[in-house]
Amino acid sequence: MTTITNTSTVDQPTESSGGVRTWLAPLARDIAIPVGAYFAMHKLGYSDFAGLLAGTVLSAAMLIFLAIRSRRLEVMSAIILCGFVVGLVLSLITGDPRLMIAKDSAATVLIGLAFLISAMIGKPLIYLAARKGIAAGGQAKLAEFEEAYRTNPDKRRAFTVLSVMWGAGLLGEAVLRIVLAYQLPIHTMAWLSPVLMICVIAPLFTVSMLARKRGQRP
Repeated sequence: MTTITNTSTVDQPTESSGGVRTWLAPLARDIAIPVGAYFAMHKLGYSDFAGLLAGTVLSAAMLIFLAIRSRRLEVMSAIILCGFVVGLVLSLITGDPRLMIAKDSAATVLIGLAFLISAMIGKPLIYLAARKGIAAGGQAKLAEFEEAYRTNPDKRRAFTVLSVMWGAGLLGEAVLRIVLAYQLPIHTMAWLSPVLMICVIAPLFTVSMLARKRGQRP
């Protein structure tokens, strides 16, 4: 039921406490909106499906609002939005609240596959994301970064391993969510779904941040 709308969290892990807060703030928002909507609707007497639908609509609206405010729609954000739309349509057709929970796995699977495929073709998404972040610091820093990536096989291997790690982690989380969506009560999955996301994203983010620190050492 919950999908991270701020994909910059995997783009450029930061080692400062301010950066961590910047990462945690959108994560908290992305969890609070759908979960809060579900339990609020449920308390008002609406069905599980209606509560989950409200959370999905609000999450999609937030994603669209952020895209309009920044005047751009990132590739991963577009994938997430497509997952919202497809899942919403299928859920409305079937009326299945469990499908409403499992639908978020569609976007997660696509993003996970993107990480794995990028590593296979030699263009790891973690590298491309880091390159984008460094480019904001000027052409000199970007040129230094690209030269290090080109000449240092350990750096290339690190970016590839991180991309594979993110891909495998996201795919595993998606599969687990689908299985649990049809095994556990809906009101349990309403809060457990975002917990699963945190249990996967937080370690991946931490490892990426530690790898970045290690890569910056002389």
